[in-house]
Amino acid sequence: MRGKGLILFVVAAMLLLLPGCNLIHHDKEPLDPSKPVTVIVWHYYNGHIKDTFDALVANFNETVGVQRGIVVDAQSLGDVEQLANAVYDAANKNIGSQRLPDIFMAYPDNAYRIQTVTELANLEELFSKEELERYRAEFLKEGRFGKEQHLKILPIAKSSEILYVNKTFWDKFSQETGADIQKLKTWEGLIEISKLYREHTGKAFLGIDSSANYMLLSGMQLGTEIYSFEDDSVRLNFTENVAKTIWDYYYIPYIKGYFEKSGRFSSDDAKTGTVLAYTGSTAGSGYFPTEVTVQQDEVYPIEPMTLPYPYFSKGKPYAFQQGAGMCVTKSDKAHEFAAGVFLKWFTEPSQNIEFAVSTGYFPVMNESLNGKLLQEEQTKIGSSNRAIPEMIDSTLQMFQTHILYFNKPFKGSYEMRLLLESNLFNKITRDLELLDKRVANGEERTKVIDSLVSDSQFDRWYEQIKKEGSLILGE
Repeated sequence: MRGKGLILFVVAAMLLLLPGCNLIHHDKEPLDPSKPVTVIVWHYYNGHIKDTFDALVANFNETVGVQRGIVVDAQSLGDVEQLANAVYDAANKNIGSQRLPDIFMAYPDNAYRIQTVTELANLEELFSKEELERYRAEFLKEGRFGKEQHLKILPIAKSSEILYVNKTFWDKFSQETGADIQKLKTWEGLIEISKLYREHTGKAFLGIDSSANYMLLSGMQLGTEIYSFEDDSVRLNFTENVAKTIWDYYYIPYIKGYFEKSGRFSSDDAKTGTVLAYTGSTAGSGYFPTEVTVQQDEVYPIEPMTLPYPYFSKGKPYAFQQGAGMCVTKSDKAHEFAAGVFLKWFTEPSQNIEFAVSTGYFPVMNESLNGKLLQEEQTKIGSSNRAIPEMIDSTLQMFQTHILYFNKPFKGSYEMRLLLESNLFNKITRDLELLDKRVANGEERTKVIDSLVSDSQFDRWYEQIKKEGSLILGE
């Protein structure tokens, strides 16, 4: 009996050393309800999204947390950038920084940046293969990086981008001009409609919320990803063809007044009638205006219309997959396991559908991405904004017709994202100011525009952004 007991002890000890074995199976969990562990979560939720998240955390603490010995302490650290910087400072142990949390929200580029400083938990050691198979494959794929492609980010709620349209104003414009709604499917058609709208009303038709997403998706839709990946190295693959298409379909329409973005978000411009349509996050559907205030005494109630993200007719329909996930920091088995328990609970349909629909995101499990379930939850919540159910229908349709793309993380991806987001749009802002100044000094507007959108100006911008990108990537 003694020898048998020794063998059992050795086998048990070996099992504990196997990666994840003692973390996945509940009968070996390193938790004690009489001595609860505190799991600190850092996120960037604010407003009603924070309230919803806090309510779910409280629900967890009062039920599963009590039973298993887990207390989740959720803390908002402001916006996305503030959270990313706080986590990075904590990972580097900078003066004045806080201790790293057990769980933090992150986009792939910042998670990759953190991974270069401190180790993140491999979530395959906290989740079984069967558990991970319940999540939509593309959502999980976004959280894998590094040579081993370990899962470092768990999706908790995802979003995409779609086209939002002021249906009330569109119907009137269409009746007066014969504008065809089918044109809104492609970028070529959108330019045509935007030109017609500008000529008919003197206003811009479209706003684009994310410059980086537009540029990255343009490359994918045209068949050439902006980055080339080989082993562990990344090179800029910003071809002249892709760059010229972006110039023609993004820069020039802004300079000619077909597009405009003056507010922080394009939904702000839609509220004032500055634009009739915009591309924006599905998570922002609740911000689509219910009325347009052109002037203080000129207010019009409007109806929403949503459509899948536009694509180039000569390319493939790609849409962006976005939304931060949750990372677990390496600490001790009890805290890592407790973090896994909370994340499993949070992404179960019963919790995840409620959170996703109430915040404008999409749940992450295959069984949760069901139009009927999402609409039922939306009815239960009872939001008066009709853009939300419209968005749900359009996005689920888009999930079937479009290829979902995400920006893979790599060394310098965070900085490259900032470059793509600001470079061309900042140039547009400067050039529009220059345009107004030159016209005010007596130059003919058409001639100034022609000089700004010339091939020589394109060449200058193209070489400049390639140079900046190559410096970031260390080429």
